[in-house]
Amino acid sequence: MLKKVLIISYFFPPCNLTAGQRVKGWADYLIKSGYYPTIVTRNWEMPISSPTDVLKSSGRETIHHKYDNFEVYYLPHTESIRDKLYITLSNSRFQNLSKLLTLVNLIVENFTPVFLTHHNILEESKKILRDDKNINKIIISGHPFNLFQFGYILNKRFEIPWIADYRDDWNTSEIDHSFNYILKYIQRRSERKWVGSANYITSVSKHYVDKISSFTGRPGKVLLNGFDLNNPSPIQDLNPNTFTITYNGSLYSSQAIEIFLGAIENIILAGKSPLQIIVKFPGLAFDSVQTKRVLHTARNIKSHVFITERLPKEEVIKLQLASDLLLMVAHTNIKGIPSSKLYEYIGLKKPVLLCPSDNDIIAETIKTVSTGYPANTIEECENVILELILKKTLGKPLLTARNNEAGELLSRANQTSVLADLLDKI
Repeated sequence: MLKKVLIISYFFPPCNLTAGQRVKGWADYLIKSGYYPTIVTRNWEMPISSPTDVLKSSGRETIHHKYDNFEVYYLPHTESIRDKLYITLSNSRFQNLSKLLTLVNLIVENFTPVFLTHHNILEESKKILRDDKNINKIIISGHPFNLFQFGYILNKRFEIPWIADYRDDWNTSEIDHSFNYILKYIQRRSERKWVGSANYITSVSKHYVDKISSFTGRPGKVLLNGFDLNNPSPIQDLNPNTFTITYNGSLYSSQAIEIFLGAIENIILAGKSPLQIIVKFPGLAFDSVQTKRVLHTARNIKSHVFITERLPKEEVIKLQLASDLLLMVAHTNIKGIPSSKLYEYIGLKKPVLLCPSDNDIIAETIKTVSTGYPANTIEECENVILELILKKTLGKPLLTARNNEAGELLSRANQTSVLADLLDKI
């Protein structure tokens, strides 16, 4: 008989944001370990093409879909007054009113979940647990990290053990969130209280797990994002006259994209490449700040750089498969951030340029799978790209010794079995 587990996640397909894919992998593969998941999430009928779209109302009623290996409840999402003000007042002289309401919300949510726009997720979870006594384990994936309050409440109400899954760390983050002192104090207190009731915490790297476990006092386990084994095979007959490099996903100010773009500019302006170099940033237009940054840095080679709005996952996969090289950009002076795109790149079996390197989990993973090339300076990056262009012109493979066995260990199926082992322990 299948064991049942409740999974609470704000993000889940058809949401096209990366966060939804982590939980979708569990939904697909937990049944192989004897677990049937019930997922509770919010409605995602509203397409996400800009950051503010996440805040907008979506759906009017609860939708329940049942499949062979999991079931999912999509709950209607209603934007709050704060969200409406944020959408309408952003970049206006009244935007401080929205910021004030945001601060108030961030404080109040630490004491009661009633004012959360996704409070209905908690209420639906209570109903499911009351109706189905066979569900005796819970996984909650953050963020938003206030979902961990639901774990605390459900644990107290039903005495059900739970796992707090962190895609990123919260109060232990090394990235400055510019919180004021009072809010930071309250949130640190909340994290310790809420997650302190969990049986385990999971996160995407050992560095994160160690930090979070030390802060919350709960044992932890590394649970990678992984990749889908069902990805199509790489395209063999790429355009012989071009060399295409693709960076997929979000870009942050802590990622030094300038090194890579500086190398590309040197190669193009000096005429060092016999092939036309094309650099693609699918989905980057989602972030206007980073789009401006890339276009400014690449202003001398603009005709070689292409930025698009968010694309359906299938299109992004095809675009990457049609590329010669995929780009990873590590965060400067920050450890333990593998980025989900790393595992997608590995699943696509394409060569990866890591520039700059994190000298940590990304570099170690690429080295273990033998799937790429690190570069830390403009000169190193330029040399790697020119070497790969030469290989292409000579008809040689860009990767010669990929460790497929090590790569498959990073699949979502294998990572879900790690989660199942943890569920067995509680």
